[in-house]
Amino acid sequence: MQKNNLLIKKLKKQFLSINDSIESFFNKLKYIKLSKKEFKLSKNSRVFLGGVVVVTLIVSYLTLPVFYDNKIIELKIKNQVLKKYNIYLKFNEKLNYRLFPKPHFVSSNSSIYEKQNSIADINKFKIYIDVNDFFSFNEISIKDLIFENTDFNLYKNDFNFFYRLLQTEPNENKIIIKNSNIFFRDNYDEVLFINKIFNSKFYYDQKNLENTLSSKNEIFNVPYNLIIRNDKFNKEIFTRLDSKKIRLAIESSTNYDLDVKKGLIDILSINNSTSLNYKINKNSFSFNSQNNKNNYDGLLDFKPFYFSANFNYEGLSAKNLLKEESFFLDLIKSEILNNKNLNSNINLSVKNITNIYELNNLLLKIIIEEGDIKFLDSSIMWKDDLKIILNDSLLSYENNEINLVGKLIFKFKNVNNFYNSFQVKKFHKKEIKEVYLDFIYNFNKNKINFYNVKVDKVSNDNLEKYIENFNKSENKIFNKVTFKNFVSKFFGAYAG
Repeated sequence: MQKNNLLIKKLKKQFLSINDSIESFFNKLKYIKLSKKEFKLSKNSRVFLGGVVVVTLIVSYLTLPVFYDNKIIELKIKNQVLKKYNIYLKFNEKLNYRLFPKPHFVSSNSSIYEKQNSIADINKFKIYIDVNDFFSFNEISIKDLIFENTDFNLYKNDFNFFYRLLQTEPNENKIIIKNSNIFFRDNYDEVLFINKIFNSKFYYDQKNLENTLSSKNEIFNVPYNLIIRNDKFNKEIFTRLDSKKIRLAIESSTNYDLDVKKGLIDILSINNSTSLNYKINKNSFSFNSQNNKNNYDGLLDFKPFYFSANFNYEGLSAKNLLKEESFFLDLIKSEILNNKNLNSNINLSVKNITNIYELNNLLLKIIIEEGDIKFLDSSIMWKDDLKIILNDSLLSYENNEINLVGKLIFKFKNVNNFYNSFQVKKFHKKEIKEVYLDFIYNFNKNKINFYNVKVDKVSNDNLEKYIENFNKSENKIFNKVTFKNFVSKFFGAYAG
């Protein structure tokens, strides 16, 4: 009986244990089900957690280059830039990796070499890389290159650097140059001129199958846009230069598959179009244009730098030369002609001044020497009666004003016809041959002052007093009426 009771107690204990286990299992199942239900209700938490995971994976992937061997990366970049663009780079400081705005390496001090000579100092150089190659450890593929605050020091033999960029094999990448300068130097290491680059881009035009340079620049304080396209299939280079400041546009097309380069230049200035044929050889550039009315020819020697040209016009308006908004004055204001290394001899011939019918046969000889602009042995005719000679004259641009300082000689061919044209009174008509005077002419204000007046090489007190009063007067702006009055009073003062 006692044994039976012990057996029943053991079975009961075992049963309770099994029951507790079953109950505990269902309690846990219920808790899991409740927790799962609660998790489903927290969708924001699930989205946030997923976003964190994705961002972490992306950032981890993009920061892989941080663990690359820096020396190997430098070598890879240098080799790829040399192979793709024929540019030899030297990194003077360690490359740094940047993640934003997109993965790239940065060098804060680099150089470009040409035949073992440094031709450019790069303050900031960015090399963008292909993210598809990150898992190939120490293997990268370069994409866009950006040069910022770079100073190029180029001599004549270094010009091929930019030419080679236009010979690059087709690819989807770009070379960008920002806020940089090109110092063009002569063989004595003196700076001939400086070209500022605001934003320049070399790229391959997939649509037209051309290597292209598009650039915004400034030279001699003249901003301009430049586009150069290289058609490698037809061996032609197209160039377009635009400058709104001096209202000039130049287009040219050159076949470079010849020893002597030949081409055509179209020049648009103040709505007038001119076409020039040109030739380029090793040491010079020459051009010419032959047509029924106007013709031009010129030669530019590269070594030493010297420009000579002849421009012949059948007719030209004085407004294009003398009015304040003219191309000529814009050119002077730009100071493009004031370069110390610019030397030239330009001859301008105009048969008829179209808006001043009395003036004709303008001969203007412009000499530019070390930045000085001079007018020598120049002349113009007033009808057939008077020859006006301009000599020993200098053009200056100071304080935003353009002044011409020089000497004038009036040589009369028929003084009586001249008197009649200006209605000089009969008793003021004297037989004279020449009038000499010095002058200062202000282009901006269209005003003139005279000094040291002599008639037939002799001074005249009455004439000097009249000129002194004229210079003091406020109204010194010449037009047809005021000029005729000035001439009439001039000879009246001389006659006494």
